[in-house]
Amino acid sequence: MEFEAWWLLLPIAFFALGWFAARIDIRYVLRDARALPSAYFRGLNYLLRQENDKAVESFVDVSKRDPHALDLQLALGSLFRRQGRVSDATAIHQSLVDRHDLPKEKRELALFELAQDFHASGMFDRAETLYGQLKGTSYEAEATTKLASVLEQEKEWEKVIEARERIASLNSLPQDRLIAQSHCEIADVALAKNDLDAVRKSLASAESHNRNSGRAKLLAFRAALRGTAPAEATAALQELMRVQPELVALVSDEIVAFFGPEQSAVAIEQLAAAQRVAPSSIGLSKLIDASIKIEGREKALLRLRAELQRNPSARETARLLDLESENESNSGGTTMKEVAELLRRATEKTPGYHCGHCGFHAPRYYWKCPGCNEWESFRATPLG
Repeated sequence: MEFEAWWLLLPIAFFALGWFAARIDIRYVLRDARALPSAYFRGLNYLLRQENDKAVESFVDVSKRDPHALDLQLALGSLFRRQGRVSDATAIHQSLVDRHDLPKEKRELALFELAQDFHASGMFDRAETLYGQLKGTSYEAEATTKLASVLEQEKEWEKVIEARERIASLNSLPQDRLIAQSHCEIADVALAKNDLDAVRKSLASAESHNRNSGRAKLLAFRAALRGTAPAEATAALQELMRVQPELVALVSDEIVAFFGPEQSAVAIEQLAAAQRVAPSSIGLSKLIDASIKIEGREKALLRLRAELQRNPSARETARLLDLESENESNSGGTTMKEVAELLRRATEKTPGYHCGHCGFHAPRYYWKCPGCNEWESFRATPLG
């Protein structure tokens, strides 16, 4: 094969073409950059420096100059909502939704953003409608998740169950635990109306989704007490002890009433067993209350001392000193009461329950955390 000298020119030609193409690309980039207003770059700079108010002003300026800058207007609306300026966000997104020349995918995004604006402002009926309109779009899964949150706030539990089932079918995320909570909410309402058949039906549905739902066991115990079914109540209480013993403190008074004077020792043992498995300040307080009522002050004192040796607690030590001071008639008793009062002051801001997800504290138990809206996240504050 003969070598031809012109082949040597090929690498040079390819290099020249590449350089020429790169120069054309750079020229277009520079041209596009020059077309953007300086306020746009100022806004980006403010965002990087976390000066959100100034960033918003710059982006508003750009948006006024170029009403067709869709992406910028959408971003601006979202920024308004995050800042709490929901009415401004709503105005931007509503104006985009009302435009007839908007591309389909941009309209869907604007609709989703507008639904979130209504959600954030508490206009749940409008948010629910718009989230529903996103069915069949690329935003359906996320919109249905937010719809479930709206429906929970409206306490539309049947609709919540439908939404959760839809979420599970769309993205395969497990929803059984949350669906069980909705069935428990329905059972709770039915129990307040003394509709025991409806309670049993809802609890059966709850347990079909979550066999270890402590709330379902607790409600089953309460329903059995209403229906005067001692065997069912005993079984439900045993199941509650098995799956979530820390919840026993919530029904301590009902347990004492259920076993009655004839089986008072059994009631005390149930509360003590729950406290051994899941020690908490609330649980110990309920146990000692029941012990004083059933066993008397002296036995309650012995029990409290033993519990504090296993799990020391400043709050319950104050109670121990109060009880002990009743045996002292001299200045020693007064001193014990004063120390007990000091301990109470030191621990009075320590609430009985907290959220294991966000840390929200409260004096009472919530099935759904008011701070982060997480289900089944509340825990009794431990001793110590």
